[in-house]
Amino acid sequence: MPPVQTNFIKSFHICKLWIYQHYYQSLILKNASIYPDVIERVRVSDMLEKYYLRRPDETDQQSVLDLLIRCDIRDVGQPDSDLEDLKYDWRQIDLNQDAWLAFNHDGVLKGYSAVLPWRDGKRLAIYDDPGTENDELFLGLLVLCEGRAANQLREAGEPLMKNVVTHISDSVDYQKKILEDAGYRINRFIYNMHIDIDGNLPDPEWPEGVEVRNAKTGIDDRHIHAVIQEAFRKPDHPDQPFDEWREFMMRADLYHSDLWFLALKGDDIVGTCLCFPYEDIGWVRQLAVTEPFRKRGLGTALLQHSFKAFKQRGYHKVGLGVESSNENAYRLYERAGMYKAIHLDEYRKTLNV
Repeated sequence: MPPVQTNFIKSFHICKLWIYQHYYQSLILKNASIYPDVIERVRVSDMLEKYYLRRPDETDQQSVLDLLIRCDIRDVGQPDSDLEDLKYDWRQIDLNQDAWLAFNHDGVLKGYSAVLPWRDGKRLAIYDDPGTENDELFLGLLVLCEGRAANQLREAGEPLMKNVVTHISDSVDYQKKILEDAGYRINRFIYNMHIDIDGNLPDPEWPEGVEVRNAKTGIDDRHIHAVIQEAFRKPDHPDQPFDEWREFMMRADLYHSDLWFLALKGDDIVGTCLCFPYEDIGWVRQLAVTEPFRKRGLGTALLQHSFKAFKQRGYHKVGLGVESSNENAYRLYERAGMYKAIHLDEYRKTLNV
């Protein structure tokens, strides 16, 4: 390519980056009014002197996953992110409006954030690379995300949809300080519990008259959904519409009917254990038992059945997530031999939209 043309293209890209930076700087300063106390402490826009921001696209998936795993190892001591979950998140949002990537001047990805759907509001996913803790990158991405979330909630016109949440490791003090300064408060804890399944596993003991079989795709779907919604229903956890539930739970990358276990009493589904085969860990995604069969050992039996199934597939570990408010479930998992591997804090803030 002739030198003149090369220089023109180089100048064009520099100009384009300059325009992007000034746009994002104005956006951050506009949204900074949400944080009057924080902005007095630090100029968030200074973050843009060290990082360039742009929107992600599908070609960025692996580099974003690599960043997420680096953050996982720093925050919880082990990888806790999966490419299929990232792809699912991106299918739920408009990447041209709801997500950002932050690169240093060497072109290395150092930050990622996104505004995602969540129960009664929005969830802010924010990741800042190890080594950027003193650069206000986390705060800058938080301001961008919260501004976007506020706009989305305002446009939705739902007076009850004002909450934004974000999940961070309980051990990352600087992120907790930033969130608390910005008006966030801990709403609940979320525990990832694991069990190592290399040794001998006990056989499940089923309640009298209960049998177990695999789910039948297209036949059991709505019955399973009804059992799940009844079991998980509570004031801050509204029922999930069937189509939305099916889109997440039965996505082609993770749905395997032979890992969906149904406990039946006659023709009635009285318990479910719906599992995902992640690359390095088997995952119990939704465990539910109907009211008449609770405290009869059915939940434990379903768990033990899933442990054996994953062991037959060659897995060494099985995990699941549980909220701190669900004390009965937590104790059940402990009795089944599971231990708390990861402790996450859910921070929540109610926006004035």
